[in-house]
Amino acid sequence: MKIFVTGATGFIGSHLVPHLLGLGHEVGCASRSAAPPRNARTWSVGPDGLGFRAALAEFRPDVVVHLAALYIAEHRYEDIGPLLTANLQYGAYLLDAMRDSGCGALVYAGTAWQHYENADYRPANLYAATKQAFSTLAEYYLDTMGMKLLELHLYDSYGEGDRRKKLIDLLKFYAGSTDTLAMSQGNQRLHLVHVDDLAHGFALACGQVLAFRAGERRIYRLPSESAVSLRELVDAFNAADPAHPVRVDWGARPRREREVFDPWENAETLPGWRAGIDLASGLSRLRRNEDGPP
Repeated sequence: MKIFVTGATGFIGSHLVPHLLGLGHEVGCASRSAAPPRNARTWSVGPDGLGFRAALAEFRPDVVVHLAALYIAEHRYEDIGPLLTANLQYGAYLLDAMRDSGCGALVYAGTAWQHYENADYRPANLYAATKQAFSTLAEYYLDTMGMKLLELHLYDSYGEGDRRKKLIDLLKFYAGSTDTLAMSQGNQRLHLVHVDDLAHGFALACGQVLAFRAGERRIYRLPSESAVSLRELVDAFNAADPAHPVRVDWGARPRREREVFDPWENAETLPGWRAGIDLASGLSRLRRNEDGPP
């Protein structure tokens, strides 16, 4: 299978591309990085979408996996432009280039944050709203060109090589430090999924979307085996390396606006997929293989 990946140098993409190559697929990538993935054909595509048409016309993929995105949990005024450019405009150029090249199968990442308080659609933040907006754009191409769409809604992810400024990175920074990490009460429950499991999920989805009827769209999710509270996550993180614990002051930080306390569960898991790396094993691997605070 020929698979074209956007966001190939991001956290999930950098694990997905070698996984796809290991399965014997031919992989093409859109990259804005000076260090594109190894053993994959790479085309330079700017934020204005220049390069998509040439890349898809030359590579002629069977499926496109769209991972490129900008994540901001709590946006500021000046973040609005970058969010719209990365999460909406860039994807719109991709969709139009797919139409021009005749590629009609797309697997793309949504987020569980599109479902605040378990609603079918209620964005927890502007980031989630832009992800939903891209999905709405994709429906236009679904209707007009008979595209096949498979949307995977993701939860929190972690794994080796993660340098995103998210929760696990914060815990790694404070591990073994004499400083205390100020956090909320820690009652939030979350699904935390290892990136290797996500790579397997996207690879599986690529095969499934090709079997869809023209004009068919499905939404699935990739959850962990069971949700854990934030306190349970910190306990598991410390248990993976007791010599370098994180000291937490629970309740010292106020809850974030539109804080998500229970993960969205109102959709099927991707057929044939389940998280294979349990939290204890994944955190043990992470703490064993990381060099320490970035």
